[in-house]
Amino acid sequence: LGSMDDWTMYQLTADPAYIAAFRRKTAFRAGMMGGSLAGIGVACTAMMMADLKASSRPGAPWLPKKLPKRIAASVVLGFSVCFGFSWLRSRELVGMFLIAPPPGGEEAEASPPRVASATSGGAARTI
Repeated sequence: LGSMDDWTMYQLTADPAYIAAFRRKTAFRAGMMGGSLAGIGVACTAMMMADLKASSRPGAPWLPKKLPKRIAASVVLGFSVCFGFSWLRSRELVGMFLIAPPPGGEEAEASPPRVASATSGGAARTI
């Protein structure tokens, strides 16, 4: 049998520990993707620029000396930005339940919501 993921367990139990784990894992995954893409982008750009410069100057080094530091800095920055945005965007998932609550809960005691009909006394407006 497979285990259930944190989102499904949060839907079933409404335990905040599950949504916190889900948000953390999602943000970490987004951070890893963003950081790796930032590092790859800096490395590819540096290699393209070095190739262009090497063709014009025969004794020029193939890669700049500080390139590993720049790549590491871009990886950390990309990870931080993507992790932060994913964490903030997943905040709206807290309290969202896709599985209907069991009957007889608080919703059963409340009165049903009023639905406005097209034939109610007001004039119809087209937006």
